[in-house]
Amino acid sequence: MRIDKSSPNPNRSLESILTEFSLFVKELCPEASVEITKTSYEDEDANIVVRPPARWTAEQGDALEERLSAQSIDLLLQTGYHILVGVFEPA
Repeated sequence: MRIDKSSPNPNRSLESILTEFSLFVKELCPEASVEITKTSYEDEDANIVVRPPARWTAEQGDALEERLSAQSIDLLLQTGYHILVGVFEPA
């Protein structure tokens, strides 16, 4: 059974959720580059592109993407906002 830190609050703004998500990314990978776009495709509310440092292995990137995807699903269930996240190779 999973226990969430905070109770669902469907009245939070998209801006506050994106800020919170960005801080979560930086908590997991302080050196990551984070880009947020609010371009809507289909039912998406925003997209987050994360680029970890060049020294990271593919396995580290995959683990980060898995963790961020789980957070994205949690936010969808809690707030109804559909935020897609992807971890890409450094620029």
